[in-house]
Amino acid sequence: MSAPDYIVWKITESEDELRASLSHPEYFEAKIRNLKPGSRRLMEILSVRRALKELMRGEEKPIVYDRFGKPSIDEPDAPFISFSHTRDYVAVISSDVPVGIDIERRADRVQRVVKQFLTPDEIAVLALTPDIDLAFHLAWSGKESAFKVLGQSFYDLKKLTSIVHVDLDQKRVLLHVEGREVPMSIHFDYTDDYVLTWVQDEV
Repeated sequence: MSAPDYIVWKITESEDELRASLSHPEYFEAKIRNLKPGSRRLMEILSVRRALKELMRGEEKPIVYDRFGKPSIDEPDAPFISFSHTRDYVAVISSDVPVGIDIERRADRVQRVVKQFLTPDEIAVLALTPDIDLAFHLAWSGKESAFKVLGQSFYDLKKLTSIVHVDLDQKRVLLHVEGREVPMSIHFDYTDDYVLTWVQDEV
């Protein structure tokens, strides 16, 4: 298993500029046909396509989605991919094994929802880190990345997964997953604006 390639794209372009940078509108027109011009959702879709083109070294790729919305490149022997978006940013990753990525803007609301996705034991683990707010964001984002790899049977992330260790120096979170002996490794990066997490399925 090799390290994944990923890109974070800050959305600074206009809709017209994004469209002009893409040569294959047939790859995405059906997905945006009913969206309002300039809407946030439309801009995210176009920006994901632009970021994927950059990640694929200038090549545009046809994408298909399964019934749960999970994307894949519609070509033989294509790498696995994952997308994420948050306000003003999109993130795209590719890997030779199943992969998930998540990007979240840093915001105060994470403190209000932390008990919805973390158990008291997990909160105690995160409280050991020198930056509890960052740790909460990493836990939230990391579980979202893991879900994209684990699939719909792990919809109850609070019950079926558990944060067991956070290493800010090594930029890694260990996540226990129900039914697995070895914890899942969540890798991360962050800025003042966002946290970024990604998971490759090593099983």
